[in-house]
Amino acid sequence: MKKLAVVLLLSLSFSCQTDKEAPEGYVNFEVPEGIQPKITNYYFIRHAEKDLTTKDDPQLTLEGLERASYWGEYFKDKALDQFYTTKYMRNFQTVIPIVHHYKKSPETFSVEEDSLFTKDFWKNTYGQNTVIVGHNNTTPDFCNEILRNEKYPKIDEKTYGNLYHIEIDETGKIKDTLLSFEEFELPENIKKSIRENVEDATE
Repeated sequence: MKKLAVVLLLSLSFSCQTDKEAPEGYVNFEVPEGIQPKITNYYFIRHAEKDLTTKDDPQLTLEGLERASYWGEYFKDKALDQFYTTKYMRNFQTVIPIVHHYKKSPETFSVEEDSLFTKDFWKNTYGQNTVIVGHNNTTPDFCNEILRNEKYPKIDEKTYGNLYHIEIDETGKIKDTLLSFEEFELPENIKKSIRENVEDATE
């Protein structure tokens, strides 16, 4: 049985740059017009384990479905407001157990865009708690764009349990934390339900 492992890996805090200091093309952490200053939280995860035998938009494996269900359990008490995913099946399957607890639908973002952290994304998610389901390259890239620093490398192909939490406070100060959930524990009734659904689908 897998055991829950939560490991604090990295943490960083710094103040945002001013308009003059901000690199060209980057979003400045200004409070959107007409909104009171608030704390903004982003939770970035990679899609769960995928079927490596399928090249064309693979779905999740049984282990991936279990991990997705674990994420659903983990995030159900995080007071999430918004949910983003790429258009791929493995990402939708990962976010479904999360949005299920909130009775909402996820938005999609494009990995083909030059910038993932756009002005519209900042405006739409400001002051809210948002989870973003990406890939082993887009997830650290998204974080690095917010941090304005190439801090996080591409995620190893065999790693699926990284959780990147970025908090931007009312003044624009950023704090980022990387947690590892490579090992996790699911209630037996949830694991049983997943197995039964997989068996029904293959009959």
